Amino acid sequence: MNLNDTYVGNSARLDANKKKRGRRELLVTSKDSYMSAEDAMQEIFARKKARGAQFRESKMADYRDRMGLTFAECEEHDYADAELRQKIKDGEIKGGFAGDDMSFPIWSNESVKDAWMSVGRSDQPTKKLQQNILRLAQKHNWTAGLPKEVRKRMKKGGTGLPPD
Repeated sequence: MNLNDTYVGNSARLDANKKKRGRRELLVTSKDSYMSAEDAMQEIFARKKARGAQFRESKMADYRDRMGLTFAECEEHDYADAELRQKIKDGEIKGGFAGDDMSFPIWSNESVKDAWMSVGRSDQPTKKLQQNILRLAQKHNWTAGLPKEVRKRMKKGGTGLPPD
């Protein structure tokens, strides 16, 4: 007798569980008809590690495209914040800092956007930070990272700062 025959609940739930088990079984393709649990787990973790490496590589490619860095430079930076700030300070990477004590590093359109979005979370004066971000963005031609409204105000001949 099959347990499915005695189940009084929803058969849709049983079907959903059966599909779920089927998807899990497809995660591991054994070379023969039998694979031990340990081998199956090693296979699953190896695939997971490969997907992680592939994701890191695509992320590096994305950063290369957006920041104009070569692959070697991306690996060299390893996106360690302290190293990146030091390279900006030393002039190895063009850019600057909008805040005090090497805060709000700006080195690309993306960093301009990030800095502008995080201005309100700082204890530094908002207007001063925004002025510095605008100055650096204009100096290095990274205005594409600024919000659309700021660019509109700049196009009209204003400073780009929000009205008081």
